[in-house]
Amino acid sequence: MYPTLFISHGAPNMILGNSWSLKNIKNFSKSLEKPKYIIIFSAHYLTNDVKILDYEKPELLYDFYGFEKELYEYEYEIKSDKDLCLKIETHLNKNGLKTSIDKGKNSYDHGVWTTLSMIYKELDIPVVQISIPKNYTNEQLINLGESLQVFKDEAMIIASGGLTHNLRDMSASSQIKKYAKDFNEYIINAIKNGDEKSLLNSVNLDEFYLNHPTPEHFWPLFIAFGNAIEKKGFSFNSEMLYSNLSMECFAFDTKG
Repeated sequence: MYPTLFISHGAPNMILGNSWSLKNIKNFSKSLEKPKYIIIFSAHYLTNDVKILDYEKPELLYDFYGFEKELYEYEYEIKSDKDLCLKIETHLNKNGLKTSIDKGKNSYDHGVWTTLSMIYKELDIPVVQISIPKNYTNEQLINLGESLQVFKDEAMIIASGGLTHNLRDMSASSQIKKYAKDFNEYIINAIKNGDEKSLLNSVNLDEFYLNHPTPEHFWPLFIAFGNAIEKKGFSFNSEMLYSNLSMECFAFDTKG
């Protein structure tokens, strides 16, 4: 059985630097056995129903602006697989989750390729990206993750988002904002204890909308939690950037 990961992917140019988080994620990845393939979710691929990224001629999407020229020239080879995509599509539909191939949409967003490049310098296994259905409740997102547990003997499931994501309130101050610190600690405790009730209740906290003016970067955590067999996970990276941007990353079902 392969692990399930939640990665706070941060700004796309993190892959060009030498941050604490980049080092931690790379070091942690050395402990991971390579799966046969990867199933990944990103906060930047939202749809109404569940979609699977088209397997034809995959490419990278540079879905950001104002960053270094080097980032727009960054190359990272990712391939998909038709049979895997169709297999997952069939399975999800059989489990009552309306799913289809997103024909014509074949670009992996930066939440995918920056995350994968931190884990694998080179990638020689297929990557199947599944959208996050924005009309789902948080309980339904957990169920979506659970429905993919059957693939964990062959695949590693990665959910890419951000534990906090209030970009408008970032600052260069070294003082961490209390709302970010308190929320971060609350989620760490919920994950450490495998506490689904507390995780679901997090969206009712006053701090939630201070950390997530829009919730899409938090949604991947529900999917990762649902996908975990052993609900008690652990953090393998903790860093707070720009006074409020958490880079917290969680792992579930690791052999260690």
